[in-house]
Amino acid sequence: AFSPVKIGMDVMTKDEGVAVDSLVGHGGIFTTPKVAQKILAAAFNTPIKVMSTAAEGGAWGMAVLADYLWHTNEDKTNLADYLDGRVFAGAQSTTEAPDADDVAGFEEFFERFRKGLPIEHAAIESVPLETK
Repeated sequence: AFSPVKIGMDVMTKDEGVAVDSLVGHGGIFTTPKVAQKILAAAFNTPIKVMSTAAEGGAWGMAVLADYLWHTNEDKTNLADYLDGRVFAGAQSTTEAPDADDVAGFEEFFERFRKGLPIEHAAIESVPLETK
């Protein structure tokens, strides 16, 4: 699940020079404590913070953004300050640092994943699209 995201992250960090010192994981995959968090920390080789609200879904996130737009029209609070001060204030969190053995293991897996991408591309090219 994290390999396609790692491709994009590698473009940002390696090709475009974006510095990442930590990330916040959010979504249903983080419902079970630490499992996806440790894998993501290994995939991105950066600490991953997960808050108690992590399992909330996309509709919740859209509601948060709507609330942000509704409440910040006059005071022009930036999104980061709004999230820290209003949405996630008081939320409990845990942070998992990358483990060197996990990072090495994920890199090994990721190399095989990348080598398999031409297989997926060939499958896509060989299956005709049906038109109605």
